[in-house]
Amino acid sequence: MDILQLFGARVRELRARAGFTQAELAERCGDGVEMQRVGELERGEQNCTLKTVQRLAKGLNCEPAELFLFSPQEVDQSMSLLDARIVDLWKAADDPTKQKAIRILSELL
Repeated sequence: MDILQLFGARVRELRARAGFTQAELAERCGDGVEMQRVGELERGEQNCTLKTVQRLAKGLNCEPAELFLFSPQEVDQSMSLLDARIVDLWKAADDPTKQKAIRILSELL
Protein backbone atom coordinates (compact mmCIF):
# COMPACT_ATOMS: atom_id res chain seq x y z
CA MET A 1 0.00 0.00 0.00
CA ASP A 2 1.17 3.51 -0.68
CA ILE A 3 0.75 6.36 1.80
CA LEU A 4 -2.50 7.60 0.23
CA GLN A 5 -4.07 4.17 0.63
CA LEU A 6 -2.76 3.83 4.19
CA PHE A 7 -4.08 7.28 5.09
CA GLY A 8 -7.44 6.53 3.48
CA ALA A 9 -7.76 3.20 5.28
CA ARG A 10 -7.02 4.95 8.58
CA VAL A 11 -9.64 7.63 7.94
CA ARG A 12 -12.17 4.90 7.06
CA GLU A 13 -11.27 2.95 10.21
CA LEU A 14 -11.67 5.97 12.50
CA ARG A 15 -14.90 7.02 10.75
CA ALA A 16 -16.37 3.52 11.15
CA ARG A 17 -15.28 3.38 14.80
CA ALA A 18 -17.05 6.68 15.39
CA GLY A 19 -20.18 5.34 13.68
CA PHE A 20 -20.32 8.08 11.03
CA THR A 21 -21.28 7.83 7.39
CA GLN A 22 -19.09 9.63 4.88
CA ALA A 23 -21.76 12.34 4.66
CA GLU A 24 -21.86 12.75 8.44
CA LEU A 25 -18.08 13.03 8.62
CA ALA A 26 -18.04 15.62 5.84
CA GLU A 27 -20.67 17.66 7.70
CA ARG A 28 -18.70 17.44 10.96
CA CYS A 29 -15.51 18.57 9.19
CA GLY A 30 -17.07 21.80 7.95
CA ASP A 31 -16.24 23.86 4.89
CA GLY A 32 -13.82 22.37 2.42
CA VAL A 33 -14.64 18.71 3.03
CA GLU A 34 -17.46 17.23 0.95
CA MET A 35 -18.80 13.67 1.09
CA GLN A 36 -17.26 12.89 -2.32
CA ARG A 37 -13.88 14.12 -1.05
CA VAL A 38 -14.11 11.83 2.01
CA GLY A 39 -14.75 8.89 -0.31
CA GLU A 40 -11.82 9.80 -2.57
CA LEU A 41 -9.51 10.11 0.43
CA GLU A 42 -10.67 6.81 1.91
CA ARG A 43 -10.04 5.03 -1.39
CA GLY A 44 -6.56 6.57 -1.62
CA GLU A 45 -7.46 8.35 -4.85
CA GLN A 46 -6.62 11.87 -3.70
CA ASN A 47 -3.99 13.62 -1.65
CA CYS A 48 -5.00 16.22 0.92
CA THR A 49 -3.60 19.33 2.52
CA LEU A 50 -2.71 19.79 6.16
CA LYS A 51 -5.83 21.96 6.49
CA THR A 52 -7.91 18.98 5.37
CA VAL A 53 -6.06 16.74 7.86
CA GLN A 54 -6.94 19.26 10.57
CA ARG A 55 -10.61 19.31 9.50
CA LEU A 56 -10.78 15.50 9.38
CA ALA A 57 -9.30 15.28 12.88
CA LYS A 58 -11.88 17.78 14.12
CA GLY A 59 -14.68 15.80 12.48
CA LEU A 60 -13.39 12.54 13.94
CA ASN A 61 -12.76 14.09 17.37
CA CYS A 62 -9.12 13.03 17.40
CA GLU A 63 -5.67 14.54 17.16
CA PRO A 64 -4.30 15.00 13.62
CA ALA A 65 -1.43 12.63 14.45
CA GLU A 66 -3.92 9.80 15.00
CA LEU A 67 -4.72 9.90 11.28
CA PHE A 68 -1.16 8.77 10.59
CA LEU A 69 -1.08 5.77 12.93
CA PHE A 70 -1.19 3.29 10.07
CA SER A 71 -0.05 0.21 11.98
CA PRO A 72 -2.45 -0.42 14.84
CA GLN A 73 -1.00 -2.07 17.90
CA GLU A 74 -1.57 -5.79 18.35
CA VAL A 75 -4.22 -5.13 20.97
CA ASP A 76 -6.16 -2.91 18.59
CA GLN A 77 -6.09 -5.58 15.85
CA SER A 78 -7.84 -8.05 18.12
CA MET A 79 -10.55 -5.55 19.12
CA SER A 80 -13.95 -5.66 17.57
CA LEU A 81 -15.37 -2.48 16.08
CA LEU A 82 -17.65 -2.16 19.10
CA ASP A 83 -14.75 -2.58 21.56
CA ALA A 84 -12.75 0.03 19.66
CA ARG A 85 -15.70 2.43 19.78
CA ILE A 86 -15.92 2.01 23.55
CA VAL A 87 -12.20 2.77 23.88
CA ASP A 88 -12.63 5.91 21.75
CA LEU A 89 -15.58 7.10 23.83
CA TRP A 90 -13.67 6.42 27.05
CA LYS A 91 -10.67 8.44 25.83
CA ALA A 92 -12.92 11.38 24.98
CA ALA A 93 -14.79 11.40 28.31
CA ASP A 94 -13.89 13.61 31.25
CA ASP A 95 -13.44 12.14 34.75
CA PRO A 96 -16.99 12.84 36.03
CA THR A 97 -18.44 11.18 32.92
CA LYS A 98 -16.14 8.17 33.40
CA GLN A 99 -17.31 7.84 37.02
CA LYS A 100 -20.95 7.85 35.87
CA ALA A 101 -20.19 5.27 33.17
CA ILE A 102 -18.53 2.98 35.71
CA ARG A 103 -21.58 3.20 38.01
CA ILE A 104 -23.93 2.43 35.10
CA LEU A 105 -21.80 -0.48 33.87
CA SER A 106 -21.55 -1.87 37.38
CA GLU A 107 -25.34 -1.91 37.60
CA LEU A 108 -25.77 -3.47 34.16
CA LEU A 109 -23.12 -6.14 34.56
